[in-house]
Amino acid sequence: MAGIKTSSGEYIDSSWELRIYIEELGENAEPVTLRVTGETHIGGVMLQLVEKIGVSQDWSDHALWWKQKRQWLLKTNWTLDKYGIQADALLHFMPQHKPIILSLPNQRSLRIRVCFSSTTFSSCAEVCKVLGIRHPEELSFLKAPEEERKKEEERKRPQ
Repeated sequence: MAGIKTSSGEYIDSSWELRIYIEELGENAEPVTLRVTGETHIGGVMLQLVEKIGVSQDWSDHALWWKQKRQWLLKTNWTLDKYGIQADALLHFMPQHKPIILSLPNQRSLRIRVCFSSTTFSSCAEVCKVLGIRHPEELSFLKAPEEERKKEEERKRPQ
């Protein structure tokens, strides 16, 4: 997908640069830039990304998260055009399962891995299976109040 490059350094074909942030490299790390077209599949983007950053790690649990739309790009056979992804998209390559600290009603805290790419109810149902709770409606996820206050304070600060 090299395309034709002009003397000014611009490409004539329909390709464009897609920037993807990798969570394991840290928040301040520079994004990885890939040259893609609208016909590129999500799976192809992930393969290009893994080739570019190296295969020294197991990337099987990772997926692309589209920050602006707050959406996981899980259908790897869909193209960028089908998702509506363009050059200004902020994509993050991150694991789908992450640990959370779960506070139970009996004041115990558990550290458990939860799937962030599925719906909240299905993640909650999986946790209920692990804990032996028969009805997943009896358990719900709630963010800690301190996190909510911090977010509200950040929104109120003048920029």
